[in-house]
Amino acid sequence: MTGIAEDYANTPEPREPNRWLWSAFARSVRDNMMAEFVVQALRIGGMVILARALSPHDFGLFKILVVVATFAALANEGGIPDALIQRKDLTPEHQWTAWWMSIGLALLTVCVLYLGAPGLARAMKIPELREGTRLLCIPFLLEGAAVTANAQLRRELRFGALATADVLGELAFVVVALFLLWHGMPKWSLAAGLSARYAAHALSLLTVAGKVPRGLPRAREARDLGSFAGKVFGGRMVDALSSNVDFLLIGRLLGSSALGFYAMAWDLLRFVPDRVFKIAGRVTFPAFCALRDQKEQLARAYLNFCGYLSRLVLPVVLCAAIAAPELLRVIYGPKWVPAAVPMQLLAFGLLLVGLRLAIGSVYYAKNHPEFDFYIHSTRLVLVVITVSGLASTGLVGVCMGRSAVEVVISIAGQWLACILIGVSLGDLMTALFPGFLLALICGVAAGSGKLLVIHFGIEAPLNLIVIAVPPALVYLWLESASAMKMVADAFGRGELTASATAGKA
Repeated sequence: MTGIAEDYANTPEPREPNRWLWSAFARSVRDNMMAEFVVQALRIGGMVILARALSPHDFGLFKILVVVATFAALANEGGIPDALIQRKDLTPEHQWTAWWMSIGLALLTVCVLYLGAPGLARAMKIPELREGTRLLCIPFLLEGAAVTANAQLRRELRFGALATADVLGELAFVVVALFLLWHGMPKWSLAAGLSARYAAHALSLLTVAGKVPRGLPRAREARDLGSFAGKVFGGRMVDALSSNVDFLLIGRLLGSSALGFYAMAWDLLRFVPDRVFKIAGRVTFPAFCALRDQKEQLARAYLNFCGYLSRLVLPVVLCAAIAAPELLRVIYGPKWVPAAVPMQLLAFGLLLVGLRLAIGSVYYAKNHPEFDFYIHSTRLVLVVITVSGLASTGLVGVCMGRSAVEVVISIAGQWLACILIGVSLGDLMTALFPGFLLALICGVAAGSGKLLVIHFGIEAPLNLIVIAVPPALVYLWLESASAMKMVADAFGRGELTASATAGKA
């Protein structure tokens, strides 16, 4: 990952805007990384306790509420934050107009949530959804008021404040969920915790960057923002549908317990890719926007970022799939072991999902948000056909079909991103090859550990250690130098060095 670094190193006088950009990128990644350590410590600790105390049915209900919250968040935003970030010339009038538009969308969202809750509960045959959905109303009104504050912080690459909001939100989730669990209200713990997460997140953003608008919305500014925002909203909404319709269909066709196992398998495999997105992926959009007119530098930045993803995501997802039964038994308990086979079947598709974290940033930066709509519309159709058609075969058949869909969509999405930045799929495969090779080596090491576990009959929790240690040692041996350099660059002082540029881009 040295393409951009070598260019900067050989340039006598680097341009100040790019030096500032990469310095800000590194600081943002650093802030997000620190926040994710705290967030995941809270989340893992809380979820281990909750998973042992609650049933798969409870987690199936929780997953439906997460899906509802996802759509509510999209409706609140309406693509407005992305329009504010992508726009070159942003005036105070644009910001005022965006705030009023967000408030209007939030009020509409809250009304739909409250009035539509009984219908959703009947459609999903889960009565508890009625109250759980209505618990989200006030938090999403607050989130609507914080939409422009969020966009302002992202545009300015002030991810430290965003990271703080994430930590406070997760802390609120864990505290509220465990409080209700310990006080004899387990069925409300996850739903109330989710509500508290969004409320705390919004209040934190409003405290840091919230501003009362000094004027009324204006039609011209609304039109300026509306065209791009509308395309983004359409793409994001279809993305959310295609990403969550399988949960809705499985819950409806196979029941909440099957959905609980499926959701657990999906969430475990997505753990590392989602963390990478929170740490670095969401910084790519404002960074790529700054490079939108520098096609060669944008192409190199994208290829370097994909190479970084492949070396981090692929080994972890593959090893997690190999150790799935042991991982589930040790962390969540024996009742979650049936999620192991779905987890292994989903792994093949999710290997490639983790590599497409930045394709949307390319689409938006190059002013083609409609590409997101095309990709995810296709994905939505394929997911509905696959899950509905294979539901009669049970969860195993559904997982096989979902994995195949993700492979197709990942290849198509990367192809469109490559067209926009002027590189070939061959160039992309060259960037990804070290990650695939590293994953293969780590997978062999994990498989060797599993053979030892089977041969000697090693029991939990020692069996998971025996499986996990060999690939961890191999990874550290092969990647320690790169990892230490990236950490040093992210936490170092002064200007971002050329090497850091390569590592983060």
